This record gives sequence, structure tokens and C-alpha cells, in this order.
Amino acid sequence: EPAAVEAWYAANPAQFTPPEAVRLAYAELSLADVAQGVSVTEEAVRERYESAKDRFTEPERRRASHILIAVDDSTDDAKARVLAEDLHKRLLAGEDFAALARQYSKDSASAAQGGDLGWSTRDAYVGPFADAVFGLQEGALSPPVKTQFGYHILRLDDIEEPHVRGFDEVRAELEPEFRREQAQTLFYEK
Repeated sequence: EPAAVEAWYAANPAQFTPPEAVRLAYAELSLADVAQGVSVTEEAVRERYESAKDRFTEPERRRASHILIAVDDSTDDAKARVLAEDLHKRLLAGEDFAALARQYSKDSASAAQGGDLGWSTRDAYVGPFADAVFGLQEGALSPPVKTQFGYHILRLDDIEEPHVRGFDEVRAELEPEFRREQAQTLFYEK
């Protein structure tokens, strides 16, 4: 009977409704793909280097040695100062710096190396210590310098002047960075 079929059809519409479907077209864009298509000229990379040259400047470094006479529970300020002044006089008279550092310095890290602190920039040291190290001439000895740690006798062993890394030294690092930035701009535009 057509009426019964029609009633049943009206009571069960879900059985006759097709599932939702979408026709989709898309394009996938990745930053890596965009970066491969970016051409970077020698001139552009050189311009980038010139505009960021201070980024490639390595500051002055100095190599110093010290003897630390610590102000602590066993040695008060006055005793530490007197000992530091005495050691300074002995050094000026020609005694061996490394031997005195091994014997007297309370800096356990450098004492075993004869007081050698290695290479450092100015910002590696506390104020008066940095001022003394960066105020000395190569090979010179400082009078005792007071810091929060005690008294230091310093010797400047070597100076490494500031150095600007050349274009050829930084090109391998600068070119991919420049390419990536150009690619990001294109990526967001697309």
C-alpha cells in the first residue's frame, strides 16, 4: 500500500538521508618549502653582515693570574691586608708568582694552576678586580686589590684585542638565517 510506505518513509527519514560530505581542495604550504625557493644573493648577505657587524665583534679578553688572601673566619681584614702587602713586596723582589699562589692563595680553583685564571672578558670579574685587570699593562703586577672576597695580587699575563669576525667566518651562519627570515615574510604573505 502506498499510504503505508509513505507513512513509514516519513517516520524514518534518517535511513534515507545521505551522510554529510564536503568537497575540499587545499594546498599545503610549509616554511621549509618556501625557504628552498628563496634566493639569497651575495650582495644581500654582505649587506646583512655590514648592518649587524657589532654582533660579530668579540670583546677584549685578558689572561690574568692572582693570589687571593681571603678575609674569612681565620683571617681578619687587617691580617689579610698585611699578608697581601708582604707577598706583593716579595713578588717585586723577584719571587716566583706561581709558587706563592700555590702556597698562599685561597682560591682553590686557580691556586693549583699557579694562580692562572685563564682568558676572560671584563664582565667576568667584580668591579675593583675588573678595573685592576683591565688597567694593567701586559706582564705588570698590581698592588693588593680589595674585593668582597679579600685581597688579590694580580698579574696580567696576556691581552687579546677585540676582534671582528670577518664575513667569510660568519657567512655559513648568516646566510641560512637570512634565508629563513626572507622565507617567513613570504610564508605569511602567501
